[in-house]
Amino acid sequence: MKINSVSIENVGGITSLNLTFNKSMNIVCGPNGVGKTTILECVAHAFVQHGSNLLKRKANSAIGLLSIETLHNDNIFLTKLEVKDFEASASNTYFNGRADHSQYLISLKTTRTIHYQSIHAISPDIEKPHHLTQQEAHGGSNIGETKGWFLHRVLWSLHPNSLSPEQLHNLECTKGFFSLLDKDIKYSRVLASTNDIMLDTPNGEIYYEYLSSGFKACLALLFSITKDIEFRFRAPNIKIDEFDGVILIDEIELHLHPAWQGQVPELLRKAFPKAQFIVTTHSPHVIQAAQPSEVIALSSIGGDVIQRPLPSTQFGFQGWTIEEVLEDVMGMSDTRTPLYHSVLAEFENAINEENYEKALSAYTKINDFLHPENHLRKLLKFQLAAIEG
Repeated sequence: MKINSVSIENVGGITSLNLTFNKSMNIVCGPNGVGKTTILECVAHAFVQHGSNLLKRKANSAIGLLSIETLHNDNIFLTKLEVKDFEASASNTYFNGRADHSQYLISLKTTRTIHYQSIHAISPDIEKPHHLTQQEAHGGSNIGETKGWFLHRVLWSLHPNSLSPEQLHNLECTKGFFSLLDKDIKYSRVLASTNDIMLDTPNGEIYYEYLSSGFKACLALLFSITKDIEFRFRAPNIKIDEFDGVILIDEIELHLHPAWQGQVPELLRKAFPKAQFIVTTHSPHVIQAAQPSEVIALSSIGGDVIQRPLPSTQFGFQGWTIEEVLEDVMGMSDTRTPLYHSVLAEFENAINEENYEKALSAYTKINDFLHPENHLRKLLKFQLAAIEG
């Protein structure tokens, strides 16, 4: 299943917006409040068949309208929904979406914190029929299920013929996720006394909950998607690299150092190569590493949300600087502080007045502002020298 397009009218802060998605990675960026999360929720609600209060109509409109086109088993489905409520205390709006397709949609919200979890018993797999998968489309994947699922797979893999070939394949892929993020970290074992997952690291063996918050945020994505695929496709099982559904991720860069932010989309592509991703981000590093035509940039003009036109090049934004991405893709008007611009204006005015003392004073301040290797310093020094004496 794939999402072809979404049309949104008068929902949240969006007056009218039409988006088309490619079949692989779609990265939605834009300033806070522009409607990135609203877009994900609109897509998710196309697979909900119950009440929800997450979506609200625009304040000055009578009704909100959604139209989502999906491709499933070579058939095109058009789902049209109405959003009637605006008041926070109003009863839930009923959405008559395609709940029968909800097993093909996995939604990950911004809660990706992994705390230590004591597992006293290994539970059987959770059955997830349509009434549960549509709830997860609405509420998001349950990250708390991942440790128990992983322990179940590890322990039963020791018994011949207990797991299917697909489940064994997925288990080996999941063990490899640790090294996929850091080649020096490897899955070690499960402690029989406590059911804890142990990892080999350059500093010795550790509990997997002792990993950094960024590492665990990545694992939460990879583990949750794998676990959901296994719980949803049981007869027959499928390999995770054959899942061809839709995965929604809000704030994909959450908890990650910039060095890892740009790597996450490629990690997801490798782990789930047939899936379609629709994700949101505030990170220029994520956008910088994107492939051509993967970025959907939004901005607000006069209160209306629009899609910003972007250049289409062979290598996307991989040769752009972070500053160029921030300004020309993400819509930042400037990447320097107002105080810096104030001092620079002071210097330029002094140069125009040929006031050497004022210009020297401003230059001294700017010299402290700039990066040690910034070439602007030399240019300003030439200007200063031109009016000396």
